[in-house]
Amino acid sequence: MRADLVSRLVFAARLSLLVLALLGLAGCKTEKDPDQPTILGIPPATAYLGVEYYYNFGAYGGETILDYSLTNAPSWLALEDTNNKARQGIIMRGVPGLSGGNRGDQDLGKNEGVNLVTTDGRMSGVQPFDIEVKYNPLTLEASNFTEGEASATSESGDTRCEAPALDGEGQHSFTINEYDENGEVTGSQDVSFKTRPVTVRVTLDQPSVTRVTVAFELSSQYDASQCDDGFSAPHQRCDFGEANVGDAIVGQDLVALGSGSGSRLEELDYLNYRNDGLGGEVTFEPGITECFIRLEVIDDTFAEPVETGLITLTEVRGGLAGLGESNAGERLNLLIEDDEPLLTLRTRAGGTRDALNTNGFREYVARLSGDRDGIFRARLIHTEDSTARLDSEFVIEQEQGGTWLSNDELAFPESVDELTFRIRVLSDSYSNPDLNDRFIQLGLDKDYQAGRQNFAWAQGDNLLRVSLNELTAALELDSANGFVATDLALAHSGRAFVAGYDSLDNDRIRVRIYDQKGDLLQDIAVSDPGDSLAGPAPVIATVKRKVAKGNARVDRFEFVVAYSTDQAVAGTTGQGGEDVVATRYRFDPDSNGGEYVHNWTLRTGTAGDDRVRSVAINSLAGYVAIAGTTNGTWPGQRRAGNYDSFLQRIDTQIDGSDEIPKVAWTRQVGSTADDSVAGAAAEQASPLLFGSARGQVNGESVLGGEDAFFYSASSADGALSIYQVGTDADEPVSAGTFVANQLWLVGASSSLYSVTENDDGETRLTRDPTASAAGFLLAYSPNGTVNRAFSLNDPDDAATERLAALTAFDNDVVVAGATDGVFRKSADNQGGEQAILARVSLAGEDADVEASAATSPWRYQLPKTDSEILALANYRDDEILALARQGAERVLLVFSPEGRLLTALD
Repeated sequence: MRADLVSRLVFAARLSLLVLALLGLAGCKTEKDPDQPTILGIPPATAYLGVEYYYNFGAYGGETILDYSLTNAPSWLALEDTNNKARQGIIMRGVPGLSGGNRGDQDLGKNEGVNLVTTDGRMSGVQPFDIEVKYNPLTLEASNFTEGEASATSESGDTRCEAPALDGEGQHSFTINEYDENGEVTGSQDVSFKTRPVTVRVTLDQPSVTRVTVAFELSSQYDASQCDDGFSAPHQRCDFGEANVGDAIVGQDLVALGSGSGSRLEELDYLNYRNDGLGGEVTFEPGITECFIRLEVIDDTFAEPVETGLITLTEVRGGLAGLGESNAGERLNLLIEDDEPLLTLRTRAGGTRDALNTNGFREYVARLSGDRDGIFRARLIHTEDSTARLDSEFVIEQEQGGTWLSNDELAFPESVDELTFRIRVLSDSYSNPDLNDRFIQLGLDKDYQAGRQNFAWAQGDNLLRVSLNELTAALELDSANGFVATDLALAHSGRAFVAGYDSLDNDRIRVRIYDQKGDLLQDIAVSDPGDSLAGPAPVIATVKRKVAKGNARVDRFEFVVAYSTDQAVAGTTGQGGEDVVATRYRFDPDSNGGEYVHNWTLRTGTAGDDRVRSVAINSLAGYVAIAGTTNGTWPGQRRAGNYDSFLQRIDTQIDGSDEIPKVAWTRQVGSTADDSVAGAAAEQASPLLFGSARGQVNGESVLGGEDAFFYSASSADGALSIYQVGTDADEPVSAGTFVANQLWLVGASSSLYSVTENDDGETRLTRDPTASAAGFLLAYSPNGTVNRAFSLNDPDDAATERLAALTAFDNDVVVAGATDGVFRKSADNQGGEQAILARVSLAGEDADVEASAATSPWRYQLPKTDSEILALANYRDDEILALARQGAERVLLVFSPEGRLLTALD
């Protein structure tokens, strides 16, 4: 029994060891099932005709070495044939258009659902993709060309053709027509000119596996059979008529290869020219993507504008490529700039604007710049914009042997760059029925010069503008008969509006309207003959605005005159003390051939004295803005001191067929002292008031003794942004204007002003003291930032200058007032005040006007004692009108853009 037990124990032990061995084998296994074969990456989706398509891809997975294949593939695409299937990457390649049957353009298009398949024999992986075959596009690129100048040199490279040498000169000959004075063809002439090589870059987007040859051709829209109206070919007005302006003449302005250039310029292996020299072929070797077409610009002696030619790739004659992205054609405009000497016309002072009396003449300067050989000419004429005509209203004269003779053609010898000529108005035959002055826009006679050799060119059509002033004597404003002029404005067709009162007729308010000849067009009695006023000092403003009329918008011309009075005014009710009376007129073209007619009158005021200082009209909404001072209290407002500023807006409402004035609101702002108002501006949606004060204006900080201040308002109770500006000295403001989003203020102070900037870019007004009072001109942004500062002092700093008027003029500012000394160095002042004007150029740095870098800076001092300028107006940027006082007499004076008095004083 013992033996049986032992046997059973041995069997159990062996069985346990076997189980443990099997369990151990099961627990130590590290192998796993093979991964699905997977292709890495996605092949490129675009291929190009004639360009190798190449993709090196890899894969992973499977139990054995992978095999690869393509399904649904285009005929040109295949896998690289290799025996080394175990390598890491497999290459897929092909050349659309060439491989797989040399199918050319038939391989174009999109191949969808191409499959790249890999398998280990048991499992497989698929990478689907699409391929679109496109043209390999040829494109053109070039910079502008200039006669006499070669293109910039290009560098060569591994993928570029050899860049042409551009330091040589070619030669080209051709035949031109000759013309008589009237442009009739009188014969022909063979001419020969040097040429300069230029390049057009031709780019092949992708490197081709084969040689690519493409043809090119020069052309333009020039057509000598297209003639100006009234002319027939052959004629100068056909060869160079309006239809051909700006079109290059292929073979005369631009060639591919000049007729005499073959032996002068290097030959390029990749470039062949046609026998006519107007086209050729360029060849790209395999792998090259940039080549150059060398053209030639003819350096002729004809004055021409910028001209346009055209280069076109016309045909691919070898290889596979596209003419542009879609093979629809590739063309490029070629711009050719002229290099003929340039003519400029200037005044003696260097300006481009002047004014000349209709009974006078004046000398001007013609300058020629640029290299030239021999005599060059320039024929002058009025341009299309001119209202005065050569030989009708004026002539051009040149001095010959001490005598000025009519001659409109300037001839510059090779060594002469400057000539003097003069314009003389034909006073005996001059006639101008229009209200506006005529003006000369002088330029080149391009119709005559076109196609003729050795004539100058000019940048732009209008080289010199000269206004012809017909008011040649100071216009006395009837002061001897009691009319006292107080303000001046200009309106349509040059009408000058002079506001004032008749001291011999109860100080009756009048507005007298004059044309530019000084003729009285209309004398308007504003106030009623029964009104008895006392020195009312009216102010005036004019406006042109667009209004609706039916389905259209038409021009409407208006003016408003305003004054203050404590007397009875017909049709109004007094409010107590001095009130504001405003009257608006509008132009009626059907009234007596065109007159201003009464529109409405409105009287407003407080229980105190309300004194008008300025009136303005908004050109869009048509609202009227009135600025002044009051020692009363306007409704809904609060009085701050004795005299506060007030700003009032008056709107016009429609009541049936009538227009009715209505006060929209009035704002009253001031300090505890008496405030001074200099004016109002209505250019913006909200009117603006400006002046000066000795105290805190509405709580603003005091900077000096008398500070300038300004604010705009949009309602009676809206928030106000008030700016109190200046320095620690006095800056009393006497007048201002709002131009180009800047407020310009003038006044007088014992300081020279400048604008400084701190490290943070903030500007501030600074000053240096002077011994005498000088005029100032300050410019502020609507947010109170000072931008410009000018001072106008006498040279010896010994006299008192005061400024009372200003106007914007031709991007500058003209200021005016009076001096009790010598403001202009050449002036003679024996005592008393004399009127002064000065043009302040805004092109230079902040400085005294005589020191600033100006186009035409000047000063003027009227040689009349007890005189001053009261108001200024700008006539078309051609002339400056000034309302001046000479003793008790008021006169209208006219000044040129360069400060010459055009109206004789005596």
